[in-house]
Amino acid sequence: MTGIRRFAGEASPPFLAAAAIIAFSEIFVKVTNQPAYILPAPSAVFKRLVDGFAPSTVIPSDALPIGLAYNAQVTLIEALLGLAMGVTLGVVLGVIMAHSRRIERLVYPIVVTIRSTPNIAIAPVFIIWFGFTIMPKAIVAMLTTFYPMLVNCITGMRSVDAQTLEFFRTVNASPREIFIHLRVHNTLPYFFAALRLSVSLSLIGAVVGELVGSRAGLGRLIAQASINLRTDEAFAGILVLAVMGIAMTELVSLVQGRVLFWHESQRAKT
Repeated sequence: MTGIRRFAGEASPPFLAAAAIIAFSEIFVKVTNQPAYILPAPSAVFKRLVDGFAPSTVIPSDALPIGLAYNAQVTLIEALLGLAMGVTLGVVLGVIMAHSRRIERLVYPIVVTIRSTPNIAIAPVFIIWFGFTIMPKAIVAMLTTFYPMLVNCITGMRSVDAQTLEFFRTVNASPREIFIHLRVHNTLPYFFAALRLSVSLSLIGAVVGELVGSRAGLGRLIAQASINLRTDEAFAGILVLAVMGIAMTELVSLVQGRVLFWHESQRAKT
């Protein structure tokens, strides 16, 4: 019961603020008589949102579903696949680079070069290589997410307490035991901090890939809706993306609270 009350107390202010913004927007659109293609009323966006999650319809020209539910599913799969690849690549490279300065000097400039190149500029190349499949969007999402994971993993691996490390060596702990029980343990808070950032970045990467070339997904849906002045549909797609990002971030926070119950950042919340 205490947890429910605390959740209600934390959730009430954002919900009240969102309700106030929606009410003000609805009144503003009605009073100023804004054209629907310029600024749709929240009620129109909500109707489009409800209709979009009805059973999918089909475009005769290419026989692809156009419902919001289908496109949201496509984007979510692309984002999750890219996130999984980005986390794996970031952790593996982070562990290797944290243990070898020579490899770090060799690999890090390449990583920085890739990070500094706008993803939208290299996404067309992936379309050429892999076609209009899920892989180009997943790779763009991977490139968007792996850098925070890499940097945080290196930082966590190297920022172990010197006295604790010396104690492990004093009791003749093996390198494997030092790695698992000290370095990995110390890296977990950094890992979850990067993961919370990466889940939203994975959606951004997937949408960027869809804008460059895709047959489905929320990025394509929003772009097509904007071109055809279906602004309510575009806003509905943006709202779905926002909800997906919030839900994924909160899920990571929930797992983080379970795993890092011992960490001071979690004790501060209790």
